[in-house]
Formats: sequence, C-alpha cells, structure tokens
Amino acid sequence: RMCVFSPSNGQPCADHDRAEGEGVQPQEYTLIKIELEKVPESIKNIVKADVPVYLAAATLRPETMYGQTNCWLLPNGEYSVVKMNNGDVF
Repeated sequence: RMCVFSPSNGQPCADHDRAEGEGVQPQEYTLIKIELEKVPESIKNIVKADVPVYLAAATLRPETMYGQTNCWLLPNGEYSVVKMNNGDVF
C-alpha cells in the first residue's frame, strides 16, 4: 500500500496527521534506463572499461519517451555512481 513518508517524524503518516498538504498523494514515476555511449572521464577509475553505464531518467509520462535520442544533464550537478546487485552501474 502506498503511503506518505514524513521526514520530520521519520515515519509514514496518514493524510490527516499532516499539518499541511492534506489530500496530497504519492505520485507514480516511471524510470527509463538510458545507456551512455561514452563513460565520462571522471568515473573511469570507478567503473571497469567493459561495463556499461546507465542514467535513470524519471518521468510522469513514459509515453513521451519513445524515440528519445538524447538526455540533458546539469553540467555542474552533483551525481553519484551506484552499482546494483545485478552488476548494472547507474
């Protein structure tokens, strides 16, 4: 069952337990797995040369993603490299 998490209380909360935002429900996002053609120099020391690296793009409208050929990133953004249990790197 989907619920809303309260960061201030550190636990899930019911709709009427919140001081504000009553009626707000969780939204369902779809993650799109996008493979990088070239591994950035900044993570080559973390990722093996033959391992593909992916970006996880979140969208509320996955039907708009068909035929996507590019993805824009914030040049000065702070990103993390995450290795999944199945070996995929994001």
